Amino acid sequence: MLNALSAKKALALGIATGFILSGAIGFYVIVPMALRAETPTAILDDRIEPNNTETAEQNALPNIPKNDKPKVELFVMSYCPFGLQMEKAYTPVWNLLKNKADLSVKFVSYAMHGKIEVDENTRQHCIQQEEGADKFITYLNCFSLKNDSAGCLNQSGINNAKINSCVEKTNKNFAILDKYNDKSTWLNGRFPLYPVHENLNDEYGVQGSPTLVINGTQVQTERTPEGIKNAICAAFNNAPSECSKKLSNTPATPGFGAGEGVDTGDAGCGN
Repeated sequence: MLNALSAKKALALGIATGFILSGAIGFYVIVPMALRAETPTAILDDRIEPNNTETAEQNALPNIPKNDKPKVELFVMSYCPFGLQMEKAYTPVWNLLKNKADLSVKFVSYAMHGKIEVDENTRQHCIQQEEGADKFITYLNCFSLKNDSAGCLNQSGINNAKINSCVEKTNKNFAILDKYNDKSTWLNGRFPLYPVHENLNDEYGVQGSPTLVINGTQVQTERTPEGIKNAICAAFNNAPSECSKKLSNTPATPGFGAGEGVDTGDAGCGN
């Protein structure tokens, strides 16, 4: 049949046929390639679209046991720079959740900063026992900034006679000063024991300062008010409305004094 066509008609037919074949090949080859290229992009977009920092932080937390009123215990050494950094982040959370959770500061079972730390540990223990949470937090806010126990006791309206009596009884009940004066009892021959919360240290596996324990479980979290708040709020059966309040995401400086620092991560005293 092609032989019967004129040269011009044969050329035109050939060109038309070429376009048709090229279009068909292009459709069956190029379109699937385009679809394959498009699919990963769509999946990637779905993956990165959520940008919820709080959700990411909560997912990074361990599986903390939940209850209606979480028990929160922060173990420190009172003169540990990193313990002080954690306490400065802890106190705003305490003020926010003090009526919803059971919060406290407890002490690592040995001291690394001399007798001044042993004495301050006992003083803070007694303030909590004798004067209650509000005065303790007022004192701790002052002490972590000023390193002035006498001035902070007065500023907080604490009964010095009551605290001194408690300190004397606590030293006697736990033989704190006897252990301090007997270096044969010291940990590794270097650090005096501090036995007030020794049983809890053993139960929770506390190794150093700071250690945050929520409902009996050690929790690693950012050393910021917001990071600590999120960890505690994850431990409620039903988180209270206070958990929706945003706190600072900025860590304090380690040691005494005001100012902003960096999150020191796992750094600690004795860890």
